[in-house]
Amino acid sequence: MNDKNLEAAESLALINRMIENTRCRLNRNSGRPFLVWGYTTVGISLFNYFVNITGSPVGWSLTWFLIPVVGSLTMRLFPAKKSTEPHTEIDRILKAVWMTASLALIPVFVFTVFHGLSYRTSILGLITLVMAIATAATGRIIRSKIYAFSGYAGLALSMLFPLYDRYLKHLPAGTVDAGMLSFEIVIFAAVFVVMMIVPGHIFNYRSKRHV
Repeated sequence: MNDKNLEAAESLALINRMIENTRCRLNRNSGRPFLVWGYTTVGISLFNYFVNITGSPVGWSLTWFLIPVVGSLTMRLFPAKKSTEPHTEIDRILKAVWMTASLALIPVFVFTVFHGLSYRTSILGLITLVMAIATAATGRIIRSKIYAFSGYAGLALSMLFPLYDRYLKHLPAGTVDAGMLSFEIVIFAAVFVVMMIVPGHIFNYRSKRHV
């Protein structure tokens, strides 16, 4: 009986050690991907907002697809320092979480392509929701308050999209212009500032303090 208790205790200690190692490594390196993807998303979002309010051709909306391209290239061109610590099962789980979240964006884009601009608010809200879920799940898995809080903040802020859409629908006919329709893009950018950019700078600040 004592042997079984000892094995259980050792297993729990091993799991806790893997979680702690992964959490410490992510706390050191997470600022970079958060800032890369955060600034890329915000920059291209604001560019599309400017394109919409100036009445530019609809074809410019294809620049949304630059987000994964620019983000991926930046991550590859400026890679993080390789860690000497071994990767654990927790790392594999986190990789699976973010891979699933990324793949979930594909049907979201397909919905928009087939349903047109009437689903534009939905796509921005759904993208925010998917990324927030992945961020919050990461925080819960590695027990990181910053990850969890930024993820839950993203979940809460994703409700702004249907609320803003409802607000526009209750305005008198003819009063909604291109600027008001496109303001949802500003909301999208602001959410990513809260969910990605601010936590990214916090991670970097803490990492530099512990160097």
